[in-house]
Amino acid sequence: MNKIKEIIKYSYLLLILVLSYIPLFTMAIFSFNKTSDKGYVSFVWNGFSWDSYRNLFSSKIMLSLLNSIIVASLTALLVVTISLLTVFSLWRQKNKLLKSINSINNNISMINPDIIIGVSLALFFGIVFGSLSSGKEGLMRTVLGHTVMTLPYGILIMYPKSEKFNRSLFEASWDLGYSKIKTWFKTYFIYMFSSIIFTIIITFIFSFDDFIITSITSNTTTIGTELYQGQFRSWALALGTLILLIMIVTNIIFFIHVKKKTKGKIWKKL
Repeated sequence: MNKIKEIIKYSYLLLILVLSYIPLFTMAIFSFNKTSDKGYVSFVWNGFSWDSYRNLFSSKIMLSLLNSIIVASLTALLVVTISLLTVFSLWRQKNKLLKSINSINNNISMINPDIIIGVSLALFFGIVFGSLSSGKEGLMRTVLGHTVMTLPYGILIMYPKSEKFNRSLFEASWDLGYSKIKTWFKTYFIYMFSSIIFTIIITFIFSFDDFIITSITSNTTTIGTELYQGQFRSWALALGTLILLIMIVTNIIFFIHVKKKTKGKIWKKL
Protein backbone atom coordinates (compact mmCIF):
# COMPACT_ATOMS: atom_id res chain seq x y z
CA MET A 1 0.00 0.00 0.00
CA ASN A 2 2.84 2.35 0.86
CA LYS A 3 4.55 1.61 -2.46
CA ILE A 4 1.34 2.46 -4.35
CA LYS A 5 1.13 5.78 -2.49
CA GLU A 6 4.75 6.55 -3.35
CA ILE A 7 4.16 5.72 -7.02
CA ILE A 8 1.04 7.95 -7.14
CA LYS A 9 2.89 10.79 -5.37
CA TYR A 10 5.90 10.76 -7.72
CA SER A 11 3.67 10.22 -10.79
CA TYR A 12 1.68 13.31 -9.87
CA LEU A 13 4.88 15.30 -9.40
CA LEU A 14 6.19 14.09 -12.77
CA LEU A 15 2.89 15.01 -14.44
CA ILE A 16 3.04 18.56 -13.04
CA LEU A 17 6.62 18.96 -14.27
CA VAL A 18 5.74 17.67 -17.73
CA LEU A 19 2.73 20.02 -18.01
CA SER A 20 4.92 22.92 -16.86
CA TYR A 21 7.68 22.26 -19.38
CA ILE A 22 5.53 21.41 -22.44
CA PRO A 23 4.81 25.12 -23.24
CA LEU A 24 8.50 25.98 -22.75
CA PHE A 25 9.75 23.28 -25.12
CA THR A 26 6.98 24.20 -27.61
CA MET A 27 8.33 27.75 -27.51
CA ALA A 28 11.85 26.41 -28.14
CA ILE A 29 10.68 24.42 -31.17
CA PHE A 30 8.77 27.33 -32.70
CA SER A 31 11.75 29.65 -32.21
CA PHE A 32 13.20 27.81 -35.24
CA ASN A 33 10.04 28.31 -37.28
CA LYS A 34 10.11 30.59 -40.30
CA THR A 35 8.55 33.94 -39.47
CA SER A 36 6.05 36.01 -41.42
CA ASP A 37 7.24 38.64 -43.89
CA LYS A 38 7.01 41.36 -41.19
CA GLY A 39 8.89 39.30 -38.58
CA TYR A 40 5.87 38.24 -36.54
CA VAL A 41 5.42 34.83 -34.91
CA SER A 42 3.73 32.23 -37.08
CA PHE A 43 1.71 29.55 -35.29
CA VAL A 44 1.82 27.29 -38.34
CA TRP A 45 5.03 25.41 -39.10
CA ASN A 46 6.50 27.04 -42.20
CA GLY A 47 9.88 25.33 -42.16
CA PHE A 48 13.18 25.54 -40.28
CA SER A 49 14.74 29.00 -40.07
CA TRP A 50 17.16 31.09 -37.99
CA ASP A 51 15.08 34.25 -38.52
CA SER A 52 14.13 34.58 -34.83
CA TYR A 53 17.76 34.48 -33.70
CA ARG A 54 18.88 36.90 -36.41
CA ASN A 55 16.21 39.34 -35.25
CA LEU A 56 17.25 38.82 -31.62
CA PHE A 57 20.87 39.72 -32.30
CA SER A 58 20.02 42.89 -34.21
CA SER A 59 21.52 46.11 -32.83
CA LYS A 60 18.17 47.49 -31.65
CA ILE A 61 17.24 44.42 -29.58
CA MET A 62 20.78 44.07 -28.20
CA LEU A 63 20.66 47.69 -27.00
CA SER A 64 17.32 47.04 -25.29
CA LEU A 65 18.72 43.87 -23.71
CA LEU A 66 21.76 45.77 -22.44
CA ASN A 67 19.51 48.47 -20.95
CA SER A 68 17.41 45.80 -19.22
CA ILE A 69 20.48 44.13 -17.72
CA ILE A 70 21.90 47.47 -16.51
CA VAL A 71 18.58 48.57 -14.99
CA ALA A 72 17.90 45.18 -13.37
CA SER A 73 21.44 44.97 -11.93
CA LEU A 74 21.39 48.49 -10.45
CA THR A 75 17.87 47.91 -9.11
CA ALA A 76 18.90 44.65 -7.44
CA LEU A 77 21.92 46.36 -5.85
CA LEU A 78 19.84 49.25 -4.49
CA VAL A 79 17.01 47.02 -3.24
CA VAL A 80 19.38 44.62 -1.46
CA THR A 81 21.25 47.48 0.23
CA ILE A 82 18.13 49.34 1.38
CA SER A 83 16.29 46.15 2.41
CA LEU A 84 19.26 44.83 4.38
CA LEU A 85 19.68 48.08 6.31
CA THR A 86 15.91 48.30 6.88
CA VAL A 87 15.48 44.80 8.30
CA PHE A 88 18.60 45.25 10.43
CA SER A 89 17.14 48.45 11.88
CA LEU A 90 13.85 46.63 12.53
CA TRP A 91 15.76 43.80 14.21
CA ARG A 92 17.35 46.31 16.59
CA GLN A 93 14.02 48.07 17.13
CA LYS A 94 12.24 46.85 20.28
CA ASN A 95 9.05 48.87 19.71
CA LYS A 96 6.50 46.39 18.31
CA LEU A 97 4.20 49.22 17.17
CA LEU A 98 6.82 50.58 14.78
CA LYS A 99 7.39 47.09 13.39
CA SER A 100 3.66 46.67 12.80
CA ILE A 101 3.43 50.05 11.04
CA ASN A 102 6.34 49.12 8.78
CA SER A 103 4.70 45.77 7.96
CA ILE A 104 1.40 47.46 7.06
CA ASN A 105 3.12 50.06 4.86
CA ASN A 106 5.10 47.32 3.13
CA ASN A 107 1.96 45.29 2.39
CA ILE A 108 0.11 48.34 1.03
CA SER A 109 2.96 48.96 -1.42
CA MET A 110 2.83 45.36 -2.62
CA ILE A 111 -0.90 45.29 -3.34
CA ASN A 112 -0.92 48.60 -5.23
CA PRO A 113 -1.34 48.09 -9.00
CA ASP A 114 1.77 48.84 -11.06
CA ILE A 115 -0.06 51.47 -13.12
CA ILE A 116 -0.87 53.49 -9.97
CA ILE A 117 2.75 53.28 -8.82
CA GLY A 118 3.91 54.26 -12.32
CA VAL A 119 1.65 57.32 -12.58
CA SER A 120 2.60 58.44 -9.05
CA LEU A 121 6.29 58.11 -9.85
CA ALA A 122 5.90 59.95 -13.16
CA LEU A 123 4.28 62.90 -11.35
CA PHE A 124 6.93 62.84 -8.61
CA PHE A 125 9.83 62.69 -11.10
CA GLY A 126 8.25 65.50 -13.10
CA ILE A 127 8.11 67.74 -10.03
CA VAL A 128 11.61 66.87 -8.75
CA PHE A 129 13.60 66.44 -11.99
CA GLY A 130 11.48 68.39 -14.47
CA SER A 131 10.43 67.25 -17.93
CA LEU A 132 11.98 64.12 -19.39
CA SER A 133 14.55 64.85 -22.07
CA SER A 134 17.65 62.66 -22.36
CA GLY A 135 18.06 58.90 -22.52
CA LYS A 136 20.54 58.98 -19.63
CA GLU A 137 18.03 60.72 -17.41
CA GLY A 138 15.39 58.19 -18.51
CA LEU A 139 17.64 55.32 -17.42
CA MET A 140 18.03 56.87 -13.96
CA ARG A 141 14.25 57.27 -13.60
CA THR A 142 13.76 53.64 -14.65
CA VAL A 143 16.17 52.41 -11.98
CA LEU A 144 14.49 54.53 -9.29
CA GLY A 145 11.03 53.41 -10.41
CA HIS A 146 11.99 49.73 -10.36
CA THR A 147 13.60 50.18 -6.94
CA VAL A 148 10.34 51.57 -5.53
CA MET A 149 8.41 48.73 -7.19
CA THR A 150 10.58 45.86 -5.89
CA LEU A 151 11.70 47.22 -2.51
CA PRO A 152 8.67 45.79 -0.60
CA TYR A 153 9.53 42.32 -1.93
CA GLY A 154 13.13 42.67 -0.75
CA ILE A 155 12.03 43.62 2.76
CA LEU A 156 9.44 40.82 2.81
CA ILE A 157 12.05 38.21 1.83
CA MET A 158 14.70 39.34 4.32
CA TYR A 159 12.56 40.25 7.35
CA PRO A 160 11.66 36.75 8.69
CA LYS A 161 15.27 35.51 8.62
CA SER A 162 16.54 38.76 10.14
CA GLU A 163 14.19 38.46 13.12
CA LYS A 164 15.72 35.06 13.99
CA PHE A 165 19.26 36.44 14.18
CA ASN A 166 20.92 35.61 17.51
CA ARG A 167 21.87 38.77 19.38
CA SER A 168 24.56 36.96 21.34
CA LEU A 169 26.67 36.66 18.17
CA PHE A 170 27.05 40.43 18.16
CA GLU A 171 28.08 40.47 21.78
CA ALA A 172 30.58 37.65 21.28
CA SER A 173 32.12 39.49 18.34
CA TRP A 174 32.50 42.65 20.41
CA ASP A 175 34.18 40.63 23.15
CA LEU A 176 36.75 39.52 20.58
CA GLY A 177 37.60 43.18 19.92
CA TYR A 178 35.97 43.69 16.51
CA SER A 179 34.56 47.10 15.57
CA LYS A 180 30.81 47.56 14.99
CA ILE A 181 31.17 47.61 11.20
CA LYS A 182 33.43 44.55 11.13
CA THR A 183 31.09 42.78 13.54
CA TRP A 184 28.15 43.53 11.26
CA PHE A 185 29.88 41.98 8.24
CA LYS A 186 31.33 39.03 10.19
CA THR A 187 28.01 38.04 11.78
CA TYR A 188 24.83 39.61 10.41
CA PHE A 189 25.85 39.91 6.74
CA ILE A 190 27.09 36.31 6.57
CA TYR A 191 23.93 35.10 8.34
CA MET A 192 21.72 36.96 5.81
CA PHE A 193 23.73 35.89 2.74
CA SER A 194 21.23 33.31 1.46
CA SER A 195 18.37 35.84 1.72
CA ILE A 196 20.54 38.42 -0.07
CA ILE A 197 21.11 36.06 -3.02
CA PHE A 198 17.40 35.21 -3.20
CA THR A 199 16.47 38.91 -3.10
CA ILE A 200 18.91 39.67 -5.92
CA ILE A 201 17.35 36.96 -8.10
CA ILE A 202 13.75 38.04 -7.44
CA THR A 203 14.33 41.78 -7.92
CA PHE A 204 16.47 41.19 -11.04
CA ILE A 205 13.69 39.11 -12.65
CA PHE A 206 10.94 41.58 -11.70
CA SER A 207 12.92 44.53 -13.00
CA PHE A 208 14.05 42.77 -16.18
CA ASP A 209 10.46 41.88 -17.13
CA ASP A 210 8.76 45.18 -16.21
CA PHE A 211 6.86 47.13 -18.85
CA ILE A 212 4.28 49.37 -17.14
CA ILE A 213 6.53 51.43 -14.85
CA THR A 214 9.28 51.68 -17.48
CA SER A 215 6.92 52.95 -20.17
CA ILE A 216 5.18 55.45 -17.86
CA THR A 217 8.16 56.94 -16.03
CA SER A 218 10.88 57.09 -18.69
CA ASN A 219 11.81 56.96 -22.36
CA THR A 220 14.28 54.07 -21.90
CA THR A 221 13.94 51.19 -24.34
CA THR A 222 14.14 47.81 -22.61
CA ILE A 223 13.25 44.23 -23.48
CA GLY A 224 9.92 44.75 -21.72
CA THR A 225 8.95 47.79 -23.78
CA GLU A 226 10.08 46.08 -27.01
CA LEU A 227 8.21 42.90 -26.15
CA TYR A 228 4.84 44.39 -25.23
CA GLN A 229 4.45 46.95 -28.00
CA GLY A 230 2.52 45.87 -31.08
CA GLN A 231 2.27 42.24 -32.15
CA PHE A 232 4.34 39.45 -30.68
CA ARG A 233 7.73 39.35 -32.39
CA SER A 234 9.66 36.18 -33.19
CA TRP A 235 12.83 37.29 -31.40
CA ALA A 236 10.97 36.92 -28.08
CA LEU A 237 10.78 33.15 -28.68
CA ALA A 238 14.52 33.05 -29.33
CA LEU A 239 15.22 35.00 -26.12
CA GLY A 240 12.94 32.70 -24.14
CA THR A 241 14.69 29.65 -25.59
CA LEU A 242 18.12 30.97 -24.60
CA ILE A 243 16.87 31.67 -21.06
CA LEU A 244 15.40 28.15 -20.92
CA LEU A 245 18.75 26.71 -22.02
CA ILE A 246 20.58 28.69 -19.32
CA MET A 247 18.08 27.46 -16.72
CA ILE A 248 18.54 23.80 -17.77
CA VAL A 249 22.35 24.06 -17.72
CA THR A 250 22.24 25.77 -14.31
CA ASN A 251 19.98 23.05 -12.87
CA ILE A 252 22.26 20.31 -14.23
CA ILE A 253 25.31 21.95 -12.63
CA PHE A 254 23.37 22.32 -9.35
CA PHE A 255 22.28 18.65 -9.35
CA ILE A 256 25.84 17.49 -10.07
CA HIS A 257 27.12 19.66 -7.22
CA VAL A 258 24.50 18.29 -4.80
CA LYS A 259 25.24 14.73 -5.87
CA LYS A 260 28.98 15.16 -5.25
CA LYS A 261 28.39 16.91 -1.93
CA THR A 262 26.01 14.23 -0.62
CA LYS A 263 27.88 11.41 -2.38
CA GLY A 264 24.67 10.30 -4.06
CA LYS A 265 22.80 9.63 -0.78
CA ILE A 266 19.99 12.06 -1.60
CA TRP A 267 19.28 10.30 -4.91
CA LYS A 268 19.13 6.87 -3.22
CA LYS A 269 16.46 8.21 -0.85
CA LEU A 270 14.43 9.47 -3.80
